Amino acid sequence: MSVQPLLPLPRPTPTRLRSIRRAFTPSPCARPYRLPHDVRDRLAAALAPYRNRDAAFALATFLGRFWSTPMRLLTAFPIDRRELADHVALGLTEGRVRGAIRTLEEIGFLDRAVASGSTHRPTPDGLHRKPVLFMFGSDYGSLFIMANRRAQAARERRVRARRTQTPTNPSRPSPGFPGAQRLNLPKSIRSEADRVLMGKLGTALADLPVPIAPLPAFEAALNRFKKAFEEGRLRGRL
Repeated sequence: MSVQPLLPLPRPTPTRLRSIRRAFTPSPCARPYRLPHDVRDRLAAALAPYRNRDAAFALATFLGRFWSTPMRLLTAFPIDRRELADHVALGLTEGRVRGAIRTLEEIGFLDRAVASGSTHRPTPDGLHRKPVLFMFGSDYGSLFIMANRRAQAARERRVRARRTQTPTNPSRPSPGFPGAQRLNLPKSIRSEADRVLMGKLGTALADLPVPIAPLPAFEAALNRFKKAFEEGRLRGRL
């Protein structure tokens, strides 16, 4: 079995804290991300004795936004003080970022990860120390895992609710319903009938052949035959 390349270092011994009597309640902010409630409550209680608790809480929220997702939660990440100095989402100087990192390490929110290999890398200017990598502490990491599971379960419930509200087979009118029968009839029945009666049928009647009139000689011979037949019947009766 292979050994994991990243292991958390033991946390340093907490330094002496200055006494702060008032409780720490993180001020509501308009940031697009908020820590899960159990992470927020535990972090606020741990940061209560620290003077830089506001800066440490802001940095913890910033790190949780980008590194607590299910795909990144178990990976190590660097914290570049120079890049985070005067960041619009933090508003902290480089010195305050450094102090916030130290405080988050002391309370166990952050642990340093040990990477295998050399601690320095070659550059054109010589060897430079590799950036220090951090991971969420075990207690806070487990809280983030539970929060991700709750969020996933909530998304699945919303998907199931949308599926039940949207019918898969939309209802269709019954064939026995009179309105449905009227909808299935051909369009413009009256106009179609009028067109047949006034157009096609009238045209068909006009196209029939005209009766041929009998010729005059044939009509005269027929009259003579009829007159002779009637005279013969009269003589037979006498």
